[in-house]
Amino acid sequence: LPKLIPEVTPQVWDTKAQVTKAATHALLTTCKTCKNPDVLPAIPAVVTAISKPSETNKAVQELMSTTFVAAVDAPTLAILCPVLARALKEKLALHKRAACIVIKNMSRLVESPTAVAPFGPLLVPELKKVANNVQFEEIRDEALKALSNLTKALGDSYEDEDGDEGGGGGKEEMEKENARVAAEQKRIEEERAAELKKETALRKKEAEERAKFKEAMEAQRLLDKMADEDAEKKKIEAMKKKDQAARSTKGASGKCQACGLKKCKKTCVYYEK
Repeated sequence: LPKLIPEVTPQVWDTKAQVTKAATHALLTTCKTCKNPDVLPAIPAVVTAISKPSETNKAVQELMSTTFVAAVDAPTLAILCPVLARALKEKLALHKRAACIVIKNMSRLVESPTAVAPFGPLLVPELKKVANNVQFEEIRDEALKALSNLTKALGDSYEDEDGDEGGGGGKEEMEKENARVAAEQKRIEEERAAELKKETALRKKEAEERAKFKEAMEAQRLLDKMADEDAEKKKIEAMKKKDQAARSTKGASGKCQACGLKKCKKTCVYYEK
């Protein structure tokens, strides 16, 4: 498959419809010989994406729902890597994120460094671009995780920019890349921890302010209640005094309210023996 797919793929874009149809059928039949049971359900979508680049995201979304359990060998990589590399070049950052997640999961189960070595130059540079250039931190983080898993899978087999395969330069380059990825992931984690600490402190401050406001409102409610009770008490006392005054025979000066004398005559209605 690693040799056949690159030869058949260009034929699916031939100007002649018959050639395109035959090449697509041949490519699908060839890819179905893949022995990886995890990938088999997604092969029709992947082949469609190879022949129709506009379908790339659909294929990657189907691969995202794939749980990689079996070892990922060279034929499996030959089928998936071209589509994943194209997905990393998509304009939408969410499409890049999906490709990064698939690469991250797939790279954990790569059979051997030699199986993935031919696809290192296809995926590593694009992952670096996503990790360095994408605006969203979450997507950069996924790219770094994918890059870390992929570089571990590649081991010393990745051919560096100078063309030294498996040599000291390539190993040193991989070690530097792994160190850079680890440092970047650590930086992101520290930033997230600082942001979480800041948010926690802010939530705590807001909770304290709400508690103080609630306490102040409760105190004001009690004061208002006490004022109302005091006003009601005074009102009741005033009514009692008024009622007592109405019922009394003597006025404020001590004279009878009927006859006007301090000591009532026998003819006064309030006269008492």
